Amino acid sequence: MTTNSLPWYADIVNYLVTKEFPINLSRAEKEKIRAQAKYHLRDEPNFWKFCNDQIIRRCVDDNEIYSILTFCHSFESGGHFGPMRTAHKVLECGLYYPSIFKDAYEFCKR
Repeated sequence: MTTNSLPWYADIVNYLVTKEFPINLSRAEKEKIRAQAKYHLRDEPNFWKFCNDQIIRRCVDDNEIYSILTFCHSFESGGHFGPMRTAHKVLECGLYYPSIFKDAYEFCKR
């Protein structure tokens, strides 16, 4: 991944700050951003998500995912956990990104 790519939550942050949408978005995409923005909070330098389990988690950028998965899979409590437990460890650490479970599965099957 390149270092200058935007994080997955860039459109949501921009909407929260400016109340404007990126150019050339469809109506459905604008509604999706508006709906997602209700569950996010920007507090410099971090970005937070209000999750369904009533816990506020820090949103992480794509370049942090590998190290987080490595830590939760291998180093935490000294075991090599399966994909479901690894994903739950990420959530227990207070972190969030949309593809936690998919990435944990792909990481653990290597």
